[in-house]
Amino acid sequence: MIKQYNYEYGFAEATVSFQVDTDVFTAELANETLTFFTWDYDKDADPVDEVMKKYAMEAIKQATFNNYSEYGVISAFEDNEGFGRLDGSIGITLLEVTGYDFDESELTLESE
Repeated sequence: MIKQYNYEYGFAEATVSFQVDTDVFTAELANETLTFFTWDYDKDADPVDEVMKKYAMEAIKQATFNNYSEYGVISAFEDNEGFGRLDGSIGITLLEVTGYDFDESELTLESE
């Protein structure tokens, strides 16, 4: 089954979309990923849904801190230990990502 995951960080300050073929990226593979890391996640929820949240955060981080496009994020995941590829080969395809755009006008000085 093909599922699409669309995430927004904040009020559309950063976004990411994936297409996941759950016949390829199965719950078993998702559980392997979840147990590889020491992530906090909902153990009663669908493991694919939980993994995709983690993938979303990592994709947004890569796009933000490295100023990567989709191609850059896909390439970064190839070398990112514990994560699978985002080119569709394991059932996960990155469709779109926009990083967070930091703006100094959002800074507030609390005290001097």
